[in-house]
Amino acid sequence: MTWLLQPARQPAKMMRTVLRRVARQRIGSTRHASAASQQGGSGPLKLAAAGAAGAIIYFNNESIRGSSFYWSLADAGANLLREGISDAEDAHSYALQLLNLGLGPVAPKADAALETTVFGLTFAAPVGVAAGFDKRGLAHAPLGKMGFGFVEVGGVTPAPQPGNERPRVFRLKEDKAVVNFVGLPSEGAEVVAARLKATEKTCVVGANVTKNAVSTDAVADHARVVKALDGCVDFVVVNASCPNVKGGVVDVKAMAALVEVARQNTKVPVLLKVSPDLDERQRRTVARTALNLRLDGLVVANTTSRRPHRDSAPPLFKTPLLSPDIPDRGGLSGPPLVENTRAIVHDFYRKTKGRVPIVGVGGVSSADDAYALIRAGASLVQLYTALVYHGPGLGCEIRDGLVERARRDGFERVRDAVGADHR
Repeated sequence: MTWLLQPARQPAKMMRTVLRRVARQRIGSTRHASAASQQGGSGPLKLAAAGAAGAIIYFNNESIRGSSFYWSLADAGANLLREGISDAEDAHSYALQLLNLGLGPVAPKADAALETTVFGLTFAAPVGVAAGFDKRGLAHAPLGKMGFGFVEVGGVTPAPQPGNERPRVFRLKEDKAVVNFVGLPSEGAEVVAARLKATEKTCVVGANVTKNAVSTDAVADHARVVKALDGCVDFVVVNASCPNVKGGVVDVKAMAALVEVARQNTKVPVLLKVSPDLDERQRRTVARTALNLRLDGLVVANTTSRRPHRDSAPPLFKTPLLSPDIPDRGGLSGPPLVENTRAIVHDFYRKTKGRVPIVGVGGVSSADDAYALIRAGASLVQLYTALVYHGPGLGCEIRDGLVERARRDGFERVRDAVGADHR
């Protein structure tokens, strides 16, 4: 472990050293553990564990992890994971483990102008991490320390399920986008709930919930998963719009029943996550349902199952995708969606007369993107795919950039800019 006590080297070189010692750790994965055993038994695992322990000891100091050098190190590590590991899901797994080991950077305290209260909860900042990043509830605490105001863990299903066969996550590098058809792998609500109960909370934590893929009773499944998570999270998101699992996209008329059963099994706010692929009639139905139910909030929107060659009106894709070999199956996320996301947020804010809080998500990769969603009507914004291509530093960059843009437009606080495009 003396390598950790040597003078600091260039971030990329230092992160390569860390990753070599952590790379074989695949916590919670039987397949990975088995592979490691076949490659040399317990010796390599002990060496990796020793290296990881050394890293934790060295970096278990928030002043070190809050330094500009460490932030550069973290961004370099994200770049190495993206460029050095061909399987995108493996790279993401390593990133989660590094965070879970306590190696995430630490952000300065958020500017007071960022604080906002939405559906009865107070957020230190309106920028959060979308569902899918932390499916197991492993990393919400370090993500909060990285400057995010909230994290939506999950999707969480009532019973464990493996998801679809791998490979199932693909980078579209030329578009800085991702296609996934993971199929909602989950450890099950009880395991996730136990982990959440045992973990410190550094930001607002929500849970994205849905039914099991093989289930024929979505209402019963939602009752079970929400009840299991009750007392563990600050809000619940009913995911009625997942395009990469059979039955994941719920008919708009059936959404009300899922919201109602969720409310019956928790006291926390219940939100509804909708698809970006809804047509005008479906949007009107969702907006009317949200108003009639006095819904706590809408999450707008999920990944899209559309592609440029089978787009529909109004067109989602404003420009052609540049990446070759784009999978036809699954949900696409990233910058190609951002203009459509802004338009949908604007439309739902108008249709609900600003009475239903909106969480804007889909293609956000800059402070300009996030601020455009806020002006269109989003009280909160989320990102995920952009972290793959820009690294952890992007969260604070967007967070602090919102203050600059709000003040440029004459707003004292960022929340004052919500819905400004409608005034």
